[in-house]
Amino acid sequence: MLRISWLSVVFVKVPITKGPPELTELPVHMAIVPEGQDPGSSDWKPAAWIGIRAAVLIGPGTGLPLEKGLTYGIWVRVTSAPELPVLGPFPLHIT
Repeated sequence: MLRISWLSVVFVKVPITKGPPELTELPVHMAIVPEGQDPGSSDWKPAAWIGIRAAVLIGPGTGLPLEKGLTYGIWVRVTSAPELPVLGPFPLHIT
């Protein structure tokens, strides 16, 4: 389980090891929601590719300020029309 301090402003990165050769050219979104919940349409945030990792910025002052002491699920969605694979959840605990 990934553990990050609630005071940190960092990129959360999820490696994506399978997909088409042009994977990192495809649009990617990430959602980080409380553990046990599925992401809703408003939870998806535009993400970036850092190498083969999907990445989104979290922490104070970002679009994803997460609460201390909670565990979240990290979800990744890659748009590859007509497919829309959703990967996750990957656990993240905020300390």
